[in-house]
Amino acid sequence: MKNSMKKKMKKEQTNRKVLFSLIRLIITSLFFFSISLCIQAIQSENGNTISQFEQCLADSSYSDFQKRMVLNSAQEAINSGISADDTLSIIKGSIENEVDPYNVKKVLDTVITAKKEGISEEPLLNKVKEGLAKNVEERLIIEVVTQKSENMKIAQHLLAENQIQNGNPAEMIDIIADSLSNGVPVSTLEQVLQISSEEGKSWQEVEEVTKELANLGLKAAELGIESDKIEIIFNQAIENQSNLDNVCMNIQDLIVATIAAKITSGSLPQRDTAVEGGEAGSSSSATPSLPSTSAGSGITGTGGGTTPSGETGTSPISSDEDNTSDGESGSSPLD
Repeated sequence: MKNSMKKKMKKEQTNRKVLFSLIRLIITSLFFFSISLCIQAIQSENGNTISQFEQCLADSSYSDFQKRMVLNSAQEAINSGISADDTLSIIKGSIENEVDPYNVKKVLDTVITAKKEGISEEPLLNKVKEGLAKNVEERLIIEVVTQKSENMKIAQHLLAENQIQNGNPAEMIDIIADSLSNGVPVSTLEQVLQISSEEGKSWQEVEEVTKELANLGLKAAELGIESDKIEIIFNQAIENQSNLDNVCMNIQDLIVATIAAKITSGSLPQRDTAVEGGEAGSSSSATPSLPSTSAGSGITGTGGGTTPSGETGTSPISSDEDNTSDGESGSSPLD
């Protein structure tokens, strides 16, 4: 009787093992089958995307080598996680604007590098698409995108060293990068972020100050103050100062004093000045309101040494609307 029971139990255990093995096999087969379907779907999608790129390039005047070069960069962009639609849009716009294929590759490579370094590609793609839509000279598009990328890397580094609460990292990097582009020195932003971090300020407060600094930097450049002097003004304003409101006030006063000194020395034409609240030259405590003048079609401020600025005042590609305060008054041909 005992032997019979043992045999029965042993048989049941064997049946269970077989059943479990069967279930495991079925689950494994379904898993690999679903993966296979996903791979096929991705390959099919990639194949369709590559076909679109090939068709787009086939209609261009590029040589076979140039077509392959651009296609390789497009594939790398997609593989790095950049939207296929955005990549295709840039290539189509470049072909329509007769952009040199080597410059197309430069733009794509810049965006790819930023993406691989953990920087959001969206602000860079928006700059490229904006420039192409407005038919900006390709050399200027490259300069603006390259400078924007460099400023975003600096902003990323600054934020890594200073913890700011309640902020979206991609948005924070973009806004700080725009401040750098508008002439705010790295050292000033570094101190602003350090003070804000120590005082536990939220990103909303930091964003307001950062945008105001950008407005002041833009204003100083439009009033004809050289980039090295702007840096001195900003650094002097924040020296031994922990109140950020006072920093902005100090910068405003120093800008006014600098312009007044230029007027007195004859560096600026007297007839071009108008002081708010009174006649020209009647007060040195008000902000001179000078007409905005373009500094040329290039990217101003790139030779300022320690101040990374790619779009100060007269950039052919304007800052994104979401990141531009109402006070900015640049003379961009893309506005």
